[in-house]
Amino acid sequence: MRFTQPGADTSRRDFLQAGAAWSLAFAAGVLKPAEVFGADWDSKMLDARNVTDAIRAFGGDVATDSDQVRVSGPEMVNSGYVVPVDIDSNLTGTDLMLVVVQKNPIPVTAAFRIPPGTAPSISTRIKMGESSTVYAIARANGEFYVSSTFIKVRAGGGGCG
Repeated sequence: MRFTQPGADTSRRDFLQAGAAWSLAFAAGVLKPAEVFGADWDSKMLDARNVTDAIRAFGGDVATDSDQVRVSGPEMVNSGYVVPVDIDSNLTGTDLMLVVVQKNPIPVTAAFRIPPGTAPSISTRIKMGESSTVYAIARANGEFYVSSTFIKVRAGGGGCG
């Protein structure tokens, strides 16, 4: 005799059915992962080697230095594995913010979409291979704005890619 709780298998069954449906949709080509997961940024972002390339990867041409965009972090860290960074924008219409680390193997370290009506303020942790200039790039009303700071790293973050 089995003792089961009514509805105990329902969530598992629903999960398996949904997983099977998604798998079939992907296999049949009805759904593409990029459409489902919102990956509208292409590999140009990963190929960017500097701030100008990063801006071009997101559809811009040039960035203007701005005191309305702020990037801050510690002056020096013992290890580049976990470096706290804060970026903020006081520009109205900010819809995208990037963190670019000049000397990392893949300089575009983080990209954030900013939904309308939310404060464009990000606190995150990044990985740095060596001491470097860290750039914050904000896109507001189709224009790009940049700010930077220098962070010294005593021990690198190993690879950073």
